[in-house]
Amino acid sequence: MDRDIPLKGLLSIILRSHRVFIGRELGHLNLTDAQVACLLRIHREPGIKQDELATFFHVDKGTIARTLRRLEESGFIEREQDPENRRRYILEVTRRGEEIIPLILKVEERWEDLLFRDFTEDERKLFRKMCRRLAEEAVRMRGEWR
Repeated sequence: MDRDIPLKGLLSIILRSHRVFIGRELGHLNLTDAQVACLLRIHREPGIKQDELATFFHVDKGTIARTLRRLEESGFIEREQDPENRRRYILEVTRRGEEIIPLILKVEERWEDLLFRDFTEDERKLFRKMCRRLAEEAVRMRGEWR
């Protein structure tokens, strides 16, 4: 691989490869990479509000609404109007959604195992730690630009 690829390009290669892998492994479920991420987040935080999910993923409300609508139409989640604020929606994973969570987790684990197969456990941990720091800095910088 070309050593002069900028950081953005390297990250893009990794993310596109992940998207292809998820599509191949979970294609029979008709789930996109973004839908998988949302489903896992709702599974980990039942009752999360739709706007909180948009904030968590740093996407606009329209984008998250479209992603969630598709998950709801597929029967993987339920959106219920918040009784305290009718403009907000409370999100829950349905029984059908819960049934596929173990498969999704297994596929995600397999992706990471394949990606890091030539890394030591210490290198893997260090990479995650550095990525987390970079993500936090990117979010901080984005806040400064507003």
